[in-house]
Amino acid sequence: MRLVTRLGMPVSADTILRIVRSQTESDDEAPRILGVDDWTWRRGQRYGTILVDLETNNVVDLLPDREKDTLSEWLAGHPSVEIIARDRAGAYARGAREGAPKAQQVADRWHLLRNCSDALQNVVERRYRLIRDVAKTLTAQYCAHGHVGDVSAKDMHPERRDGRRRNNQHRSRRVLFDEVSRLNSLGWSQLAIKRELGVDLKTIRKWLKDKRPGTWERKAFAENPADVHADYVRRRWLQGCRNATQLYREVCERGYSGRAKTFRQWVKVRMRDDIPAPSLSGKLSEPAWSVPSPRKTTRLLTVDSETLPANEKVFVATISSASPDISVAADLSRRFQSLVCNRDIGALQPWLDDAVTGPMSSFARGILRDIEAVRAALTLPWSTGPVEGKINRLKFIKRSMYGRAGIDLLRSRIIGT
Repeated sequence: MRLVTRLGMPVSADTILRIVRSQTESDDEAPRILGVDDWTWRRGQRYGTILVDLETNNVVDLLPDREKDTLSEWLAGHPSVEIIARDRAGAYARGAREGAPKAQQVADRWHLLRNCSDALQNVVERRYRLIRDVAKTLTAQYCAHGHVGDVSAKDMHPERRDGRRRNNQHRSRRVLFDEVSRLNSLGWSQLAIKRELGVDLKTIRKWLKDKRPGTWERKAFAENPADVHADYVRRRWLQGCRNATQLYREVCERGYSGRAKTFRQWVKVRMRDDIPAPSLSGKLSEPAWSVPSPRKTTRLLTVDSETLPANEKVFVATISSASPDISVAADLSRRFQSLVCNRDIGALQPWLDDAVTGPMSSFARGILRDIEAVRAALTLPWSTGPVEGKINRLKFIKRSMYGRAGIDLLRSRIIGT
């Protein structure tokens, strides 16, 4: 409306909507390779279906629901469809079979990996009590001895890892400084050094003036007004008061006038440096490592163990030895991930033979029911990835109309633009 008003074309909103709704039909040719996925009218309550031509990357149509009969009827009216890329939903599989029995169905690879991850997470959740007990045992072992198996204190505390990271940053900065000095000694101008190394001109000038690289470190709370209350705060800390907000209220009564945030930061640094933070029972404080959630445990079981910190590596090894089902399921999950990512169709049947009787048998039986689509996913390049992009655009259009657009107006806007 604002645009037509600026163009000097007075017209009612109803007329504009009527024109938009009349431009529903797409001028594209009938699709040969179709992407099918669902989109949300209202999350958890109502869904629709979006159809995308994967060759032209254009939206073909919107369906008001995700029922098999709706998709089957649409496909029956479009016999040109030869390949259907879809997610693992049973309704879409049955609808495609009934509406286009000669079309090749292709299961989406991302959904295959997600289903496999969910299957492993189900195994983990069924045995989560064991996992929780193992994690608590490892934590208690660290509290008692300062290490867990091969885990040292430096691996458990993030501040030690931060220190190593800072050292690496300092080393890189020193190498960069040496290169700046070398180029300067060769007669390069500061501007030329900036263009060559990508270092800010102010930084180059300061380095050459100081003859050393900056440390980027600040003195923490060098002259903090809270220092005059350090003895009182230390005494209250040893008495067991670890609430910085409560300590802030108490020092304010004693004359402190600084900000609460500044005081909390001061307490964090000063108490960490001055006191090893023993608890009232005299034991070491709880290490910065808690029991992983089922989702995080699933991730730890599937990633390359060489990339894990030492404490998590010990945790994975311990729960794998404590539960053979978790060990077998994790191995099957990693094998399935590898065969999907590498498109290794030859490894599919051996994987099914091993998985159909193990802890992931339910997932394996689902793969067997959809075996032709899964094989196609490993041999054909098509997926529902482009469809996801169209769903994002559809959501933007729907929300820009504040959720008041019906299926006809949404169809017109996303197909006609």
